[in-house]
Amino acid sequence: MKPLLAVLVPVVLLVAAAPAPAADAVPFAEQNLGMGYLIFHLSNINVVNGLNLSREQAVALRAIARRVEAASPAPPALEGTYRPDLAVVRDAYLEARRWLLAGEVVDEALRDRVIRARGTEAAVVRLSITEPDRARTGCARCHAEPETPDVRNLGNAAHACDVCQSVRSPGLKREIFLGHAEGLLGKRGLVTVALVAGQVDGILRPAQKDGLTDFSCCLLPPKDMSDPYRIGQAESGEEVVEMFRQVRDVPDLLWPLVRGRILDRLEGLAVVITPGANAARKAAIRQRAADLCDAARALSDVDFEIDRHRLAADLNRATQTDSPQTDRQRRFMAAFFLTVPGSVEAYDRLIARLDAERAAAP
Repeated sequence: MKPLLAVLVPVVLLVAAAPAPAADAVPFAEQNLGMGYLIFHLSNINVVNGLNLSREQAVALRAIARRVEAASPAPPALEGTYRPDLAVVRDAYLEARRWLLAGEVVDEALRDRVIRARGTEAAVVRLSITEPDRARTGCARCHAEPETPDVRNLGNAAHACDVCQSVRSPGLKREIFLGHAEGLLGKRGLVTVALVAGQVDGILRPAQKDGLTDFSCCLLPPKDMSDPYRIGQAESGEEVVEMFRQVRDVPDLLWPLVRGRILDRLEGLAVVITPGANAARKAAIRQRAADLCDAARALSDVDFEIDRHRLAADLNRATQTDSPQTDRQRRFMAAFFLTVPGSVEAYDRLIARLDAERAAAP
């Protein structure tokens, strides 16, 4: 029999050599909350930058945003050790935040990085979705950390995985949004947004209200700022437009051969917009994509250039399952995106740029 010391020493050395968990490791629920916050926050910056606000409007909205911020919990901390996949997403979103707050045009390298990050985050979200449990609170109600430590190792399989076949009923989308919003704002903050919605609506001009109708989260502004259809757009919007261009370039004889591959890609982009889409929703999205491809191919060159963003927005809308907004819902959503905690800095930066432009004017 070996001496006890001879047996224990290798075991001790093995334990000592094993990597210890990072002291600043962030729980998955907080990572998930941080991702949600960054999406809302970047969307807010895009709205503030894209609404063509006057200085007086920006000052008035900033005062309301301070009220919402005071009634809400502090935004989640974004430091610490994240999962490897979400750490890459966080860093890309924070880099985009720096550019957008400065009022700078996002270059192609960063745009591509953010688009890839959103795809990675969507894959994590899909793999984290569980059956809703009302006994749990916050993000944990519908999300649990995926067993896969880094979804980037799964490639396209992470996006294709069907983890929820029954939890995305049509009436549930707004409940999910409100759950995410409450997780960020808390009950007091959410109530405050509802109370100030009328004030926000009174500050906006009619064209600005129209621009916010059906607005949804967007990480980056559109490349083509002359497009009046949306102030912001889902990050896959530009890629959808480019795919429609490719669809139009396919010769008629080859179209039946490549049609399925194009629809796979369009369906994949739509799922990035709505990570929780189940098999039925994906089938409906695919059919709508097919109809839009046919419509794009039938347009003249001039008509396509006019309608290209509408086609992309129509595909995005195909992922939505709820009825159109009521006026009350529209006012609430506008107030929410204009007063997300952290928006005070967006207004500060905008006001500073407006002041600089005024000072530089002849």
